[in-house]
This record gives sequence, structure tokens and C-alpha cells, in this order.
Amino acid sequence: MSKKNKIGYKIQYIKKIDAIILGIVFIMFIVLIGGVWISTENNKEQQLLLIQDTMDILSDNQKTQFENYISEKVERLQGFATFREINGMDHQVQSKFLKDRSDEFGFHHIFIMDKNGNSFYIDEGITRSQKNEPFYQNVMNNDIYITEPFYGEYEAYMTVCVSMFDYSGEKIGALCGAVELNTVRDIFVETRTVVNGDMFLINRDGVYVVANDMQQVYNKKSIYDAVDSDYSLVETAFEKKTDQTGVIIQNGKEYQADITYLEDYDWAIVQCIETEEIFKDLAEMEMWRYFSYVIVAIIIICVGRIAIYWRRSLKGINTDTLTGCHSRASMESLIAKLEHSRKNQVTICYMDLNKFKSMNDTYGHDMGDKVLCIFSKVLMEVFNKKGYVGRMGGDEFIVILLNTKEEEVLELCHEIERLLKIKSEKLEFEYSISTSYGYATRLKGEKESLQNIINKADENMYRFKEEHR
Repeated sequence: MSKKNKIGYKIQYIKKIDAIILGIVFIMFIVLIGGVWISTENNKEQQLLLIQDTMDILSDNQKTQFENYISEKVERLQGFATFREINGMDHQVQSKFLKDRSDEFGFHHIFIMDKNGNSFYIDEGITRSQKNEPFYQNVMNNDIYITEPFYGEYEAYMTVCVSMFDYSGEKIGALCGAVELNTVRDIFVETRTVVNGDMFLINRDGVYVVANDMQQVYNKKSIYDAVDSDYSLVETAFEKKTDQTGVIIQNGKEYQADITYLEDYDWAIVQCIETEEIFKDLAEMEMWRYFSYVIVAIIIICVGRIAIYWRRSLKGINTDTLTGCHSRASMESLIAKLEHSRKNQVTICYMDLNKFKSMNDTYGHDMGDKVLCIFSKVLMEVFNKKGYVGRMGGDEFIVILLNTKEEEVLELCHEIERLLKIKSEKLEFEYSISTSYGYATRLKGEKESLQNIINKADENMYRFKEEHR
């Protein structure tokens, strides 16, 4: 093959490799896109379940924090309700004892209601009759009573009331503390909701008790009045007095929602997140995963291609291109590794073809190459399971054997002679392929260099050649 044809073949080969690699990349790209799409669809339901489970845990935690907060307020009031200075119903003594203690108790203001419905407001020092208000009946009929929120223009409160008793156990009134809903809001704000989610507290009428934006509380508007909305899930929670999980519609957008019902207050914690936001985050994660797969695939293909070229290059270095046995460089590398290892007995056999130059001159280099290939094939057939066969140049070959007895070496060499004789009979021209060989051994533990062993094997080969000339 001419140099030009070799170059053309190489270019054609490279183009074929590139086409194969591009085809693999394209197929993997299509497979990955399909895989990502299927994975995204399969993960949507799982993602929704995960979000709902997370919201449920957060809502339960929120419920516990809120109830603990209210319980702490109730316990404070109950503790002080037993003081004689308070249940003695002397307003002057009560005022002196509780004056300026509202903040200390964590209340906006404190007042005391007697059994006749008269409420004495400590901070203001005034008495108001609330006997005709539903509030009075609720306070008198319950040992602990928590009011619905009441609102100012920019403020909202709820009142916590606990009963007061005289020494005979008769109810004589109630100690009440007003709590700013802003302080309750802080509990909700401190709890992180799931990705861009919202959390708020509403009463049965759908009016905000606590919200992230307290202006929604001050406006006193019901969520049920919102346009293009569906809160049937919330209504179901109040109707059945149970927690609910599902979908609500706010302002035309779908939200995944978790409703936690607070039975003691007839309120509900609503936590929700826009469904589109959930899938948006999922899509981004899937896209990054897809991108990672593509990058990994490309890296694998590139590394694979490099490995192929490296292997071919390594094979070209370590393999004799004509005969297919080990190259001179490969054998020299092996000898260097064995040089300082004294754990094995090393036998080196040196061989060449008899009258090869004459045959080469007579029949040409093509025939010479054919004979070399025949010789190499026979050497590898006989020695490959026992050792390493390498071409040192021209018609000279070397065989490295480990831990092989001399009798076995001779048997192998005789086998070579026998097979070469058979091969000679099948040649298309008159030439008897034969070899001269010599070998030398470095015993296990000996310090002699392998180069000396090679030289001895070479000398023994030429001695053999002279003896059989």
C-alpha cells in the first residue's frame, strides 16, 4: 500500500470512528431525553407526596408550637388568678398589684371580670359592663375561654380568660389577658414552609387570624370571598373537624394544601404551595440530572476513545507489526522488570533462522516476511503458554521462560524443529525452514545480570549454528 493510500485509509478510518461516536452520542441523547421525561412524569406523584408529607409535619409542628404558646399564657393567668390580691375583687388592690405587669406577663393589657359582667381594665383604670355581650356568657360558662380575634385599624388581638374562684370553690369572675396577634405571627414566620410556600391561620368563617402579611388580618376579609378561588377543602376540614390534604384554588392558581384543624379554637392552620412551583423545581432538578448524564456520557465516550487509541498505540509499541509477537521494546521492558527480581529462575533462549539471508536474497523480501511469520507463529504456538516470545530484529527471536527445567527447554526446542519441518513441506518454494538456538539460565537467587544471560544464550546459539553448519 502506497503512503498516499495509507493516509487516505487513516482519514477514512478516523471519519468512521467519529461517525460511530456521534451516532452513539445521538442515541444516548435521545434515550436520555426519553428517560428524563419518563422519570419526570413518574416523579411528579412522588414529589407531590413528599411535599404533602413535609407540609403535614410542618403543620403539626406549628400546631404544637401554637398550643404551647397559648398554654403558657393560660398557665400564667391561672397562676395569678389564685393570688389574694387579684381574686379579692378589690379594684384598688388589683390595680396596684397588676399595674405595669402586662408586658411582664406577655399581654397587651389585662382586665378582670366579675360574675356580674363588670370588667375592670387595669391599665386604663376603668370599669365596663359587658353583661349583655356574648363574651360574658362564654367567659362564665367556660373555665378557660379564648376569644375570636377582634380588630383595630392596624392591630388585632385575641383574649385569653381563666376562671377565678373563692375559697369555697364558687366562681367569682375571670382574669383575662389580651394577646397581640403579631406575637402569634412570629411563631408562624419562624417556621419555614416548603419551597416558596405560605402558611396562615383562619377561623371557621375563613377570616385570617394570623398571616404572614398582617394587613390581611386587619382587613377582616374572608378567603371564601376571593374571586376565582375554591376553598372547598378548607370547608371540609371545618365541617368534619379533621385534617385535610389536597388541592385548593387561589386567584385562579392551583395549590397543594395541608389543612390542620385546631379543635380547641375551631380554627385551622392552612399551609399551601403553588403546584407549578413544585413541578418547576422538579423540572430544574431533572434538567440538571439530564445535563449531568450527557456530560458523563460524553466523558465516557471520550475516555473510551482515548483508551482505544492508547491501547492501539501501546499494542503498536509492544507488538511486532509483522509477526504479531512481542516487540523488542516489550521484551526489553520485561527483562528490566525481571532484572532485580531474584524470586524466579529465568531462562533466555535466543533463536534465528538458518540461511535466512540467502533465502531472502533468492526469493525476495515478501517470501522472507512470510517465513518470518511462519517462524513466529510456531514459536508462539509452542512457547506462549510457557513464556514470552519476542522479535529482537531481522530473523532473531528471543524467548523468556520462568522456572522451566532444562529438559523441558530442550523438549520445546525440539518441538520447534519438528513443527518447522512440517511447515517447510507446505511451502511453495524449495526452502527448509530451520532454526539455531541457544539458551542460558539464571537460577533463583543468583545475582548475575540478565544481560549476561542474554549474551550467553546468543553465544550458545552461534555455537549451535557452527556445530550444525
